Amino acid sequence: MPGKFTRNGLQRAALKWGHQLGDLLYPIARKTLPFRPKMWWIPRLPIWAHPRRAPHARAWTAPIPTPAADLLTSPGVTLLPEAQQQAYDEVPLHDFIRLHPEMRGENSPTGHMWISLLSTSPRVQGAARRRAQANLDPGATTVPARVTPAELTRAVKAEAARLGLGAVGVTAYDIKYNYAEYHGLAVGDTVIVGILEQNFDSTQMAPSLRAEKAALTAYAGLEDRMRLLADWIRAQGYDARAEGFVGESMVIPYAVQAGLGQLGLNGQLLTPHAGSRCRIEVMTTNAPLVHDAPIDFGIEGICDECQICVKRCPAGAIPATRKESRGVVKAKLNTKRCLPVMGKTAGCSVCMKTCPVQRFGLPAVLGEFERSGTILGKGSDDLEGFDWPLDGKHYGPGERPRLGPEVFATPGFEFDPDRKVPVGWVDKKDETTEALGY
Repeated sequence: MPGKFTRNGLQRAALKWGHQLGDLLYPIARKTLPFRPKMWWIPRLPIWAHPRRAPHARAWTAPIPTPAADLLTSPGVTLLPEAQQQAYDEVPLHDFIRLHPEMRGENSPTGHMWISLLSTSPRVQGAARRRAQANLDPGATTVPARVTPAELTRAVKAEAARLGLGAVGVTAYDIKYNYAEYHGLAVGDTVIVGILEQNFDSTQMAPSLRAEKAALTAYAGLEDRMRLLADWIRAQGYDARAEGFVGESMVIPYAVQAGLGQLGLNGQLLTPHAGSRCRIEVMTTNAPLVHDAPIDFGIEGICDECQICVKRCPAGAIPATRKESRGVVKAKLNTKRCLPVMGKTAGCSVCMKTCPVQRFGLPAVLGEFERSGTILGKGSDDLEGFDWPLDGKHYGPGERPRLGPEVFATPGFEFDPDRKVPVGWVDKKDETTEALGY
Protein backbone atom coordinates (compact mmCIF):
# COMPACT_ATOMS: atom_id res chain seq x y z
CA MET A 1 0.00 0.00 0.00
CA PRO A 2 1.29 3.52 -0.78
CA GLY A 3 2.82 5.18 2.23
CA LYS A 4 2.97 1.97 4.27
CA PHE A 5 6.74 1.78 4.30
CA THR A 6 7.68 5.34 5.26
CA ARG A 7 9.45 7.00 8.20
CA ASN A 8 8.72 10.34 9.80
CA GLY A 9 11.39 12.93 10.52
CA LEU A 10 12.22 11.60 13.96
CA GLN A 11 12.56 8.04 12.67
CA ARG A 12 14.91 9.20 9.91
CA ALA A 13 17.01 11.02 12.47
CA ALA A 14 17.13 7.83 14.56
CA LEU A 15 18.22 5.92 11.44
CA LYS A 16 21.14 8.33 11.03
CA TRP A 17 22.08 8.40 14.72
CA GLY A 18 21.97 4.62 14.92
CA HIS A 19 24.45 4.27 12.09
CA GLN A 20 26.71 6.94 13.53
CA LEU A 21 26.67 5.16 16.90
CA GLY A 22 27.57 1.90 15.14
CA ASP A 23 30.57 3.58 13.55
CA LEU A 24 31.69 5.00 16.89
CA LEU A 25 31.50 1.58 18.53
CA TYR A 26 33.14 -0.27 15.64
CA PRO A 27 36.69 -0.09 17.13
CA ILE A 28 35.35 -2.02 20.13
CA ALA A 29 33.38 -4.39 17.92
CA ARG A 30 36.56 -5.35 16.06
CA LYS A 31 37.60 -7.27 19.16
CA THR A 32 34.29 -9.18 19.15
CA LEU A 33 33.87 -9.96 15.45
CA PRO A 34 36.62 -12.65 15.30
CA PHE A 35 34.58 -14.73 17.74
CA ARG A 36 31.35 -14.50 15.74
CA PRO A 37 31.62 -18.03 14.19
CA LYS A 38 31.70 -19.46 17.73
CA MET A 39 28.35 -17.94 18.72
CA TRP A 40 26.14 -20.79 17.47
CA TRP A 41 25.57 -22.07 21.01
CA ILE A 42 24.06 -18.80 22.36
CA PRO A 43 20.34 -19.31 23.17
CA ARG A 44 17.98 -17.43 20.88
CA LEU A 45 14.28 -16.66 20.81
CA PRO A 46 12.10 -18.65 18.36
CA ILE A 47 11.73 -17.04 14.95
CA TRP A 48 8.09 -16.10 15.58
CA ALA A 49 9.36 -13.75 18.27
CA HIS A 50 11.09 -11.75 15.51
CA PRO A 51 8.21 -10.95 13.12
CA ARG A 52 10.27 -8.31 11.31
CA ARG A 53 12.98 -10.84 10.50
CA ALA A 54 10.94 -13.96 9.83
CA PRO A 55 11.21 -15.21 6.23
CA HIS A 56 8.09 -16.21 4.32
CA ALA A 57 8.13 -20.00 4.49
CA ARG A 58 5.65 -20.65 1.69
CA ALA A 59 5.75 -22.24 -1.73
CA TRP A 60 5.13 -20.00 -4.72
CA THR A 61 2.08 -21.24 -6.60
CA ALA A 62 0.60 -18.20 -8.38
CA PRO A 63 0.66 -18.58 -12.19
CA ILE A 64 2.93 -16.34 -14.27
CA PRO A 65 1.36 -14.80 -17.40
CA THR A 66 3.07 -14.97 -20.77
CA PRO A 67 5.00 -11.74 -21.40
CA ALA A 68 4.30 -9.55 -24.42
CA ALA A 69 6.35 -10.42 -27.50
CA ASP A 70 8.32 -7.16 -27.35
CA LEU A 71 9.62 -8.09 -23.88
CA LEU A 72 11.00 -11.47 -24.91
CA THR A 73 14.77 -11.82 -25.30
CA SER A 74 16.12 -15.32 -24.67
CA PRO A 75 15.51 -18.10 -22.13
CA GLY A 76 17.40 -17.36 -18.93
CA VAL A 77 20.41 -15.33 -19.97
CA THR A 78 22.44 -15.14 -23.18
CA LEU A 79 25.44 -17.48 -22.95
CA LEU A 80 28.44 -17.74 -25.26
CA PRO A 81 29.65 -21.30 -24.58
CA GLU A 82 33.03 -20.99 -26.32
CA ALA A 83 33.85 -17.80 -24.41
CA GLN A 84 32.66 -19.43 -21.17
CA GLN A 85 34.98 -22.39 -21.69
CA GLN A 86 37.90 -20.17 -22.64
CA ALA A 87 37.45 -18.06 -19.51
CA TYR A 88 37.36 -21.19 -17.35
CA ASP A 89 40.41 -22.68 -19.03
CA GLU A 90 42.39 -19.49 -18.52
CA VAL A 91 41.29 -18.69 -14.96
CA PRO A 92 38.67 -20.77 -13.07
CA LEU A 93 36.37 -19.02 -10.62
CA HIS A 94 37.58 -18.50 -7.06
CA ASP A 95 35.84 -18.02 -3.74
CA PHE A 96 35.47 -14.25 -3.20
CA ILE A 97 36.80 -14.38 0.37
CA ARG A 98 39.76 -16.56 -0.67
CA LEU A 99 40.39 -14.17 -3.56
CA HIS A 100 40.18 -11.15 -1.26
CA PRO A 101 41.25 -12.35 2.22
CA GLU A 102 41.35 -8.72 3.35
CA MET A 103 37.55 -8.96 3.50
CA ARG A 104 38.01 -10.75 6.83
CA GLY A 105 40.47 -8.15 8.12
CA GLU A 106 39.74 -5.44 10.67
CA ASN A 107 39.62 -2.82 7.90
CA SER A 108 37.05 -4.66 5.80
CA PRO A 109 34.31 -2.34 4.51
CA THR A 110 31.68 -4.88 5.59
CA GLY A 111 32.86 -4.54 9.18
CA HIS A 112 30.48 -1.60 9.55
CA MET A 113 27.65 -4.16 9.36
CA TRP A 114 28.77 -5.59 12.70
CA ILE A 115 25.50 -4.87 14.54
CA SER A 116 23.34 -6.90 12.17
CA LEU A 117 25.99 -9.63 12.02
CA LEU A 118 26.34 -9.81 15.77
CA SER A 119 22.63 -10.08 16.50
CA THR A 120 21.91 -12.73 13.84
CA SER A 121 25.09 -14.81 14.16
CA PRO A 122 23.78 -17.36 16.70
CA ARG A 123 20.95 -18.33 14.35
CA VAL A 124 23.01 -18.20 11.13
CA GLN A 125 26.06 -19.98 12.53
CA GLY A 126 23.89 -22.61 14.23
CA ALA A 127 22.20 -23.46 10.94
CA ALA A 128 25.55 -23.57 9.14
CA ARG A 129 26.97 -25.86 11.82
CA ARG A 130 24.06 -28.31 11.50
CA ARG A 131 24.44 -28.37 7.72
CA ALA A 132 28.22 -28.95 7.97
CA GLN A 133 27.66 -31.85 10.37
CA ALA A 134 25.16 -33.42 7.98
CA ASN A 135 27.70 -33.11 5.16
CA LEU A 136 30.26 -35.21 7.02
CA ASP A 137 28.50 -38.20 5.45
CA PRO A 138 26.41 -37.12 2.44
CA GLY A 139 25.80 -40.72 1.32
CA ALA A 140 22.45 -42.47 0.91
CA THR A 141 20.95 -44.03 4.03
CA THR A 142 18.74 -46.63 2.34
CA VAL A 143 18.23 -48.53 -0.92
CA PRO A 144 16.56 -46.50 -3.69
CA ALA A 145 12.91 -47.23 -4.35
CA ARG A 146 11.73 -48.10 -7.84
CA VAL A 147 10.32 -44.81 -9.10
CA THR A 148 10.74 -42.97 -12.38
CA PRO A 149 12.84 -39.78 -12.56
CA ALA A 150 9.65 -37.77 -13.13
CA GLU A 151 8.00 -39.24 -10.03
CA LEU A 152 11.11 -38.65 -7.92
CA THR A 153 11.39 -35.05 -9.17
CA ARG A 154 7.77 -34.35 -8.24
CA ALA A 155 8.36 -35.87 -4.82
CA VAL A 156 11.48 -33.74 -4.22
CA LYS A 157 9.60 -30.56 -5.14
CA ALA A 158 6.64 -31.55 -2.97
CA GLU A 159 8.95 -32.11 0.00
CA ALA A 160 10.64 -28.74 -0.64
CA ALA A 161 7.22 -27.06 -0.60
CA ARG A 162 6.32 -28.87 2.64
CA LEU A 163 9.54 -27.56 4.21
CA GLY A 164 8.58 -24.02 3.25
CA LEU A 165 10.93 -23.29 0.38
CA GLY A 166 9.53 -20.77 -2.09
CA ALA A 167 10.70 -22.81 -5.06
CA VAL A 168 13.26 -25.39 -6.15
CA GLY A 169 14.70 -26.03 -9.58
CA VAL A 170 16.88 -28.80 -10.98
CA THR A 171 19.76 -28.43 -13.42
CA ALA A 172 23.07 -30.02 -14.40
CA TYR A 173 26.26 -29.62 -12.39
CA ASP A 174 28.75 -27.44 -14.25
CA ILE A 175 32.29 -27.22 -12.91
CA LYS A 176 32.66 -23.81 -14.56
CA TYR A 177 30.25 -22.43 -11.91
CA ASN A 178 32.07 -24.16 -9.04
CA TYR A 179 34.82 -22.25 -7.21
CA ALA A 180 38.23 -23.84 -7.73
CA GLU A 181 38.79 -24.22 -3.98
CA TYR A 182 35.89 -26.68 -3.80
CA HIS A 183 36.40 -28.81 -6.88
CA GLY A 184 35.81 -32.48 -6.13
CA LEU A 185 33.22 -32.05 -3.35
CA ALA A 186 30.14 -32.56 -5.53
CA VAL A 187 28.36 -35.89 -4.91
CA GLY A 188 26.61 -36.09 -8.28
CA ASP A 189 26.03 -34.48 -11.65
CA THR A 190 22.73 -32.81 -10.70
CA VAL A 191 22.20 -29.56 -8.81
CA ILE A 192 19.06 -28.68 -6.85
CA VAL A 193 18.55 -24.93 -6.34
CA GLY A 194 16.49 -23.82 -3.36
CA ILE A 195 15.00 -20.37 -2.71
CA LEU A 196 13.58 -18.84 0.48
CA GLU A 197 11.80 -15.48 0.41
CA GLN A 198 12.97 -12.93 2.97
CA ASN A 199 10.59 -10.73 4.95
CA PHE A 200 8.65 -8.39 2.66
CA ASP A 201 7.97 -5.50 5.04
CA SER A 202 11.56 -5.32 6.27
CA THR A 203 12.95 -5.36 2.74
CA GLN A 204 10.90 -2.26 1.88
CA MET A 205 12.70 -0.40 4.70
CA ALA A 206 16.15 -0.84 3.12
CA PRO A 207 18.74 0.47 3.61
CA SER A 208 18.52 -0.36 7.30
CA LEU A 209 19.68 -2.80 9.95
CA ARG A 210 16.15 -4.15 9.98
CA ALA A 211 16.37 -5.12 6.31
CA GLU A 212 19.83 -6.61 6.68
CA LYS A 213 18.81 -8.70 9.69
CA ALA A 214 15.86 -10.03 7.69
CA ALA A 215 18.21 -11.10 4.90
CA LEU A 216 20.61 -12.87 7.26
CA THR A 217 17.74 -14.57 9.10
CA ALA A 218 16.40 -15.83 5.78
CA TYR A 219 19.82 -17.37 5.10
CA ALA A 220 19.58 -19.26 8.40
CA GLY A 221 16.12 -20.55 7.51
CA LEU A 222 17.33 -21.57 4.08
CA GLU A 223 20.31 -23.48 5.53
CA ASP A 224 18.03 -25.56 7.74
CA ARG A 225 15.50 -26.28 5.00
CA MET A 226 18.12 -27.31 2.43
CA ARG A 227 19.77 -29.56 5.03
CA LEU A 228 16.43 -31.23 5.74
CA LEU A 229 15.76 -31.63 2.02
CA ALA A 230 19.19 -33.27 1.61
CA ASP A 231 18.36 -35.60 4.53
CA TRP A 232 15.10 -36.55 2.79
CA ILE A 233 16.90 -37.30 -0.49
CA ARG A 234 19.43 -39.49 1.32
CA ALA A 235 16.52 -41.35 2.91
CA GLN A 236 15.24 -42.11 -0.62
CA GLY A 237 18.52 -43.88 -1.40
CA TYR A 238 20.62 -41.15 -3.07
CA ASP A 239 23.62 -39.03 -2.12
CA ALA A 240 22.98 -35.34 -1.44
CA ARG A 241 25.20 -32.51 -0.19
CA ALA A 242 24.04 -28.93 0.48
CA GLU A 243 26.72 -26.32 -0.12
CA GLY A 244 25.64 -23.69 2.41
CA PHE A 245 24.71 -20.04 2.04
CA VAL A 246 28.31 -18.78 1.90
CA GLY A 247 28.56 -20.88 -1.21
CA GLU A 248 30.97 -23.11 -3.04
CA SER A 249 29.46 -22.21 -6.41
CA MET A 250 27.91 -19.33 -8.32
CA VAL A 251 24.31 -19.84 -7.28
CA ILE A 252 22.66 -17.31 -9.60
CA PRO A 253 23.77 -19.04 -12.85
CA TYR A 254 22.42 -22.33 -11.51
CA ALA A 255 19.12 -20.68 -10.56
CA VAL A 256 18.78 -19.18 -14.04
CA GLN A 257 19.53 -22.53 -15.69
CA ALA A 258 16.97 -24.17 -13.41
CA GLY A 259 14.23 -21.83 -14.64
CA LEU A 260 13.76 -19.97 -11.36
CA GLY A 261 14.30 -16.46 -12.73
CA GLN A 262 16.45 -14.24 -14.92
CA LEU A 263 19.42 -11.99 -14.30
CA GLY A 264 18.39 -8.40 -13.64
CA LEU A 265 20.37 -5.29 -14.50
CA ASN A 266 21.14 -5.03 -10.78
CA GLY A 267 23.21 -8.22 -11.01
CA GLN A 268 20.71 -10.21 -8.95
CA LEU A 269 18.39 -13.09 -9.73
CA LEU A 270 14.91 -11.68 -10.36
CA THR A 271 12.34 -14.33 -9.55
CA PRO A 272 8.79 -13.88 -10.89
CA HIS A 273 7.14 -13.87 -7.45
CA ALA A 274 9.64 -11.94 -5.33
CA GLY A 275 12.23 -10.36 -7.59
CA SER A 276 15.55 -10.53 -5.76
CA ARG A 277 13.87 -10.54 -2.33
CA CYS A 278 15.07 -14.07 -1.70
CA ARG A 279 18.10 -16.09 -0.67
CA ILE A 280 19.54 -18.90 -2.79
CA GLU A 281 21.39 -22.14 -1.96
CA VAL A 282 22.34 -25.19 -3.98
CA MET A 283 23.05 -28.87 -3.33
CA THR A 284 24.53 -31.62 -5.47
CA THR A 285 23.02 -35.08 -5.75
CA ASN A 286 23.23 -38.27 -7.79
CA ALA A 287 19.46 -38.69 -7.72
CA PRO A 288 18.07 -39.29 -11.25
CA LEU A 289 15.98 -36.12 -11.48
CA VAL A 290 14.41 -34.44 -14.49
CA HIS A 291 16.27 -31.22 -15.19
CA ASP A 292 14.41 -27.95 -15.61
CA ALA A 293 15.21 -25.51 -18.41
CA PRO A 294 15.86 -21.76 -18.42
CA ILE A 295 12.77 -19.62 -19.09
CA ASP A 296 12.22 -16.26 -20.72
CA PHE A 297 9.91 -14.54 -18.22
CA GLY A 298 10.27 -11.20 -20.02
CA ILE A 299 12.39 -9.92 -17.13
CA GLU A 300 15.29 -8.69 -19.30
CA GLY A 301 12.77 -6.78 -21.40
CA ILE A 302 11.22 -5.27 -18.27
CA CYS A 303 14.67 -4.28 -16.97
CA ASP A 304 15.52 -2.52 -20.24
CA GLU A 305 12.27 -0.53 -20.05
CA CYS A 306 12.60 0.14 -16.32
CA GLN A 307 16.21 1.16 -15.49
CA ILE A 308 15.13 2.33 -12.01
CA CYS A 309 17.98 0.53 -10.24
CA VAL A 310 20.50 2.11 -12.61
CA LYS A 311 19.28 5.61 -11.79
CA ARG A 312 18.67 5.06 -8.07
CA CYS A 313 21.92 3.28 -7.15
CA PRO A 314 23.61 5.69 -4.69
CA ALA A 315 27.05 4.44 -5.73
CA GLY A 316 26.37 4.69 -9.46
CA ALA A 317 27.64 1.12 -9.74
CA ILE A 318 25.03 -0.33 -12.13
CA PRO A 319 25.56 0.02 -15.91
CA ALA A 320 22.55 0.59 -18.16
CA THR A 321 23.66 -1.89 -20.82
CA ARG A 322 24.83 -5.48 -20.91
CA LYS A 323 28.21 -6.70 -22.11
CA GLU A 324 29.91 -10.07 -22.37
CA SER A 325 31.84 -11.19 -19.28
CA ARG A 326 33.25 -14.71 -19.01
CA GLY A 327 30.85 -15.81 -21.75
CA VAL A 328 27.75 -14.32 -20.12
CA VAL A 329 25.98 -11.25 -21.51
CA LYS A 330 25.07 -9.20 -18.44
CA ALA A 331 25.34 -5.83 -16.71
CA LYS A 332 28.63 -6.12 -14.84
CA LEU A 333 28.51 -4.15 -11.61
CA ASN A 334 31.31 -1.83 -10.49
CA THR A 335 32.27 -3.72 -7.35
CA LYS A 336 34.85 -1.15 -6.30
CA ARG A 337 32.07 1.42 -5.92
CA CYS A 338 29.35 -0.92 -4.66
CA LEU A 339 31.26 -2.77 -1.92
CA PRO A 340 32.26 0.12 0.38
CA VAL A 341 28.83 1.75 0.12
CA MET A 342 27.12 -1.56 0.87
CA GLY A 343 29.33 -2.11 3.89
CA LYS A 344 28.74 1.37 5.33
CA THR A 345 24.95 1.42 4.88
CA ALA A 346 23.72 -1.90 6.37
CA GLY A 347 23.92 -3.74 3.07
CA CYS A 348 22.41 -0.84 1.05
CA SER A 349 20.03 -2.91 -1.16
CA VAL A 350 18.52 0.19 -2.79
CA CYS A 351 18.65 -1.71 -6.08
CA MET A 352 16.51 -4.44 -4.53
CA LYS A 353 14.11 -2.12 -2.73
CA THR A 354 13.35 0.00 -5.82
CA CYS A 355 12.82 -2.93 -8.21
CA PRO A 356 9.16 -3.16 -9.30
CA VAL A 357 9.39 -6.94 -9.72
CA GLN A 358 10.45 -7.20 -6.09
CA ARG A 359 7.84 -4.72 -4.87
CA PHE A 360 4.79 -5.86 -6.85
CA GLY A 361 5.64 -9.25 -8.40
CA LEU A 362 6.11 -9.96 -12.11
CA PRO A 363 2.43 -10.69 -12.93
CA ALA A 364 1.39 -7.19 -11.80
CA VAL A 365 4.32 -5.58 -13.62
CA LEU A 366 3.56 -7.48 -16.85
CA GLY A 367 -0.13 -6.63 -16.55
CA GLU A 368 0.55 -2.91 -16.21
CA PHE A 369 2.98 -2.92 -19.11
CA GLU A 370 0.45 -4.69 -21.33
CA ARG A 371 -2.27 -2.18 -20.38
CA SER A 372 -0.31 1.06 -20.52
CA GLY A 373 3.18 0.37 -21.87
CA THR A 374 4.63 1.72 -18.59
CA ILE A 375 6.47 0.21 -15.63
CA LEU A 376 4.30 -0.20 -12.55
CA GLY A 377 5.29 2.29 -9.84
CA LYS A 378 7.99 4.04 -11.88
CA GLY A 379 8.26 7.68 -10.87
CA SER A 380 6.35 7.14 -7.61
CA ASP A 381 7.82 7.69 -4.18
CA ASP A 382 6.11 4.50 -3.04
CA LEU A 383 8.51 2.49 -5.19
CA GLU A 384 11.53 4.70 -5.73
CA GLY A 385 11.78 6.57 -2.44
CA PHE A 386 14.27 5.52 0.24
CA ASP A 387 15.80 6.89 3.44
CA TRP A 388 19.58 7.18 3.43
CA PRO A 389 21.22 6.17 6.73
CA LEU A 390 24.34 8.29 6.28
CA ASP A 391 22.46 11.60 6.42
CA GLY A 392 18.95 10.64 7.56
CA LYS A 393 17.36 12.23 4.52
CA HIS A 394 14.62 10.89 2.25
CA TYR A 395 15.33 10.66 -1.47
CA GLY A 396 12.43 10.49 -3.86
CA PRO A 397 12.24 9.87 -7.62
CA GLY A 398 14.97 11.67 -9.52
CA GLU A 399 17.05 12.18 -6.38
CA ARG A 400 19.94 10.33 -4.87
CA PRO A 401 22.53 11.18 -2.22
CA ARG A 402 25.80 12.84 -3.18
CA LEU A 403 28.58 10.56 -2.01
CA GLY A 404 31.98 12.06 -1.39
CA PRO A 405 35.30 10.24 -1.70
CA GLU A 406 35.26 9.50 2.04
CA VAL A 407 32.32 7.11 1.51
CA PHE A 408 34.25 5.06 -1.04
CA ALA A 409 37.55 5.21 0.84
CA THR A 410 38.31 2.49 3.37
CA PRO A 411 41.67 3.22 5.04
CA GLY A 412 43.78 0.11 5.42
CA PHE A 413 41.67 -1.91 2.96
CA GLU A 414 43.09 -2.47 -0.50
CA PHE A 415 40.53 -4.02 -2.82
CA ASP A 416 41.71 -5.05 -6.29
CA PRO A 417 38.65 -5.84 -8.44
CA ASP A 418 40.92 -7.17 -11.19
CA ARG A 419 42.49 -9.86 -8.99
CA LYS A 420 41.65 -13.25 -10.50
CA VAL A 421 43.83 -15.71 -8.57
CA PRO A 422 44.42 -15.88 -4.79
CA VAL A 423 47.92 -15.13 -3.61
CA GLY A 424 49.90 -18.38 -3.44
CA TRP A 425 47.25 -20.34 -5.36
CA VAL A 426 48.47 -23.63 -6.86
CA ASP A 427 46.34 -24.64 -9.84
CA LYS A 428 45.31 -28.31 -9.55
CA LYS A 429 42.45 -28.00 -12.02
CA ASP A 430 43.70 -30.65 -14.41
CA GLU A 431 44.09 -33.26 -11.68
CA THR A 432 40.68 -32.46 -10.18
CA THR A 433 38.75 -32.45 -13.42
CA GLU A 434 40.35 -35.71 -14.49
CA ALA A 435 39.23 -37.32 -11.25
CA LEU A 436 35.70 -36.06 -11.81
CA GLY A 437 35.60 -37.43 -15.33
CA TYR A 438 35.53 -34.07 -17.11
